[in-house]
Amino acid sequence: MIRPFQKLTIVRLITPKTPVPDTPEDEAIHAAHVNYLKSLGDQGIILANGPVRRHDSTEVRGMGLYLVDIEEARRLAHLDPAVQKGWFEVQCDEWLIPVRPRTIADKTDLELDVPF
Repeated sequence: MIRPFQKLTIVRLITPKTPVPDTPEDEAIHAAHVNYLKSLGDQGIILANGPVRRHDSTEVRGMGLYLVDIEEARRLAHLDPAVQKGWFEVQCDEWLIPVRPRTIADKTDLELDVPF
């Protein structure tokens, strides 16, 4: 039996090649960034997200699992206040995982839109 796959979108926030300088707005930008991502989580758009502790890659700063298609995830990621201020570049990829109940963060079931 072939199992169907669930499509998730991995969104990585990457350090830009030319980082923006620190400004007096940094605390407000960070707060807006956190609030924006929290609102996407509250709306059921993001399954899990957070900063990345860098070990092998010095570029990846944060990552999220979005429950929308790749183009919508990219659009939403570009609306993040920290992305708009140049703190991060956005990289997106589809992630296909076999459909079966599982736990990630506080979500216990990823059987949402089962493509056949």
